[in-house]
Amino acid sequence: MAEEEKIKETVEEATDAAEVAEEVSEESPVEEAGELIAYDIGTPMVVDPFMEPFEASVKSIRRRAQLIARNQKLDSGFTAGAPIGVAAGILFALILVLAPILWM
Repeated sequence: MAEEEKIKETVEEATDAAEVAEEVSEESPVEEAGELIAYDIGTPMVVDPFMEPFEASVKSIRRRAQLIARNQKLDSGFTAGAPIGVAAGILFALILVLAPILWM
């Protein structure tokens, strides 16, 4: 409803502007040779641009970002668990080396 009212207002403004243009053209015969252009009439309509290439590149970038984030999370997990793993490995190696020595 509001859009229809806006359209009606712009049409009314256009007719008012046309009347003013006619009055001006009556006063100045020089301007009658060219068509008068009415400015500030109506609202410009936005044209839907062709977004397919942009959507494809955004999809590709999003996929790469997710892969990088996954890789970063895996690396963080490995580095967070590395001290515990090294300590467990050294303890296991000592047990394997010292157990036969102590057994004899």
